[in-house]
Amino acid sequence: MDLVARHFETGSWVRVTVDGPTIAAVTPVEGPAEVWPDDDWIGPAFWDLQFNGRWGVSFSDPELTVEQVAAIVQVQAELGSARVCPTLITAPFASLRSGLTAIAAACDQDPRIAARVLGIHLEGPYISSLDGYRGAHPLEAVRDPDWDEFQRLQEAADGRVVLLTLAPERPGAIAFIRKAVASGIVVALGHTAADGTTIRAAVEAGARLSTHLGNGIASVLPRHPNPIWEQAAELRLFASLIADGHHLDLATLSVLYRAKYPQAILVSDASSLAGLSPGTYGPWAVDPSGKIVVAGTPYLAGSNQGLEVGLNTLLCATSCGIAPAFRAVTTAPALLLGRTPPIIEPGAPANLVVFRCSGDGLSDPLRLLRTCVDGAWCEARDDTPAPWVVPSREGV
Repeated sequence: MDLVARHFETGSWVRVTVDGPTIAAVTPVEGPAEVWPDDDWIGPAFWDLQFNGRWGVSFSDPELTVEQVAAIVQVQAELGSARVCPTLITAPFASLRSGLTAIAAACDQDPRIAARVLGIHLEGPYISSLDGYRGAHPLEAVRDPDWDEFQRLQEAADGRVVLLTLAPERPGAIAFIRKAVASGIVVALGHTAADGTTIRAAVEAGARLSTHLGNGIASVLPRHPNPIWEQAAELRLFASLIADGHHLDLATLSVLYRAKYPQAILVSDASSLAGLSPGTYGPWAVDPSGKIVVAGTPYLAGSNQGLEVGLNTLLCATSCGIAPAFRAVTTAPALLLGRTPPIIEPGAPANLVVFRCSGDGLSDPLRLLRTCVDGAWCEARDDTPAPWVVPSREGV
């Protein structure tokens, strides 16, 4: 298959030839010099290191099935993502083990799922128990780091846990970080009230990421120092950011992105309620704006948006340009995990997004058209119905 479009880095016209799961050729071609809104552009498909489920199903659900995992992972392509890290939040051991087992089984049973799953992100349970810092994680399941427990969870995941978010101030956390890093895990700091000394100790022990920096934190903080500035200032830390328009205001997003670039990463942090219409679903709710909250409160509980929205929000906040913005959903997450960054070159995997820009293609918002994952194309959409019956809503 041949596709002619503007290259996301240069704006120049290229013909990209896809042969099966691989890019066979990338050839410069002649095209109009003037940029128009209906010009097609092409870039690498996205990598999303944090999403918690969809359609009312959480990866931490003790009843999670292999079929649900496969459906949720596959539909991410319609949101532009070719590589993902299913994410489990704080839960009892049995629930975590069940979810990890289902994800591992889905990968074992279908090589297409295995190719898309970079690994599993375990966000908790070793996080702060303090209100605000804990976010929407259940207090009763928060606990201190336990290496033996983690080893049992990793066994259930068949070794697929590649990213672990914890609070370094918890007893035993620094020693735990050293063990985790030695075993090949990327350790992230998140849902933490740690002071600067503790954050620096965690980085010295091998921590490499701040999880959704600026969120998972108390609503009232000292002006300085506080955990946001301490992590933003730490040059050895990458930082993930939720740019869905709800989690960070534009000014804060701009400041944190500029502080962490080129180590800034956009994540969707899609909630288990992603893809559902407004309403109350047990302890969670989707409000009419699409914001997902703890029911009856203003407290956020994940996102309802894909990375396309994140890219547009970042472009609006910073005017950084298409190529730097794409780095946050491609190159930066790959480098964090020690993987080969996605590229548009012959021999590379055919993981691509085709999009349009409303203006010059350098600073204006983009609109996702379609995605290619390992040679398979799908149209972009964010309203795909669940392949099963979702939970009934309780009010609006």
